[in-house]
Amino acid sequence: MKKRIHHLYDFDVSDQTYVIRISPDKYLDIFNKLDNYPIRKRDINQNVINYIEECSNDIPLSDNIKIEFQIKNEQRNIDLEERTRKGIQNFFLYELAIHKMNSLKVIKASILYVFIFTILTVTTFSIEVLNIKTGAIFFKTILEGLSIGSWVFLWEAIAGIVIKNNTNRHLIKTYKRLLKSSLVFSY
Repeated sequence: MKKRIHHLYDFDVSDQTYVIRISPDKYLDIFNKLDNYPIRKRDINQNVINYIEECSNDIPLSDNIKIEFQIKNEQRNIDLEERTRKGIQNFFLYELAIHKMNSLKVIKASILYVFIFTILTVTTFSIEVLNIKTGAIFFKTILEGLSIGSWVFLWEAIAGIVIKNNTNRHLIKTYKRLLKSSLVFSY
């Protein structure tokens, strides 16, 4: 695995990071052309984001990365460089917040499902204890329905935490790493 990554990406021995290189013609190519906000608030070009995410997914989360923008057709502009850096960090912060919020929604839903499971299970056992004989088939059907329903809610809670939230956990780790990655500009 490491050999493949070393073959695909340069490794900077000085700071022990894999380097993701992007070569836009000018600073503004990094950002969405339809967005008229100032650079520090502007959306990142979706192609740039896709490329960074794909490269980041190639490199194990345990390794650090550096993102290097090789600006082809512009001279160094320290102010524009800092605003670009801030804009990219703001985008990563926004994405991190979105995935944390989505993760929290899944966790809250799972807690609700466990609560409903508990209520249905207690109700099922309470009805069983009553051992009502009148309309036995009716009550047996209700008991079976409550029992099956409770297990469905328990499964949804487990699936939410273990399976559905897995993508959010991965993206949270990815964006945390992207946030702490250094953004370097070369000309």
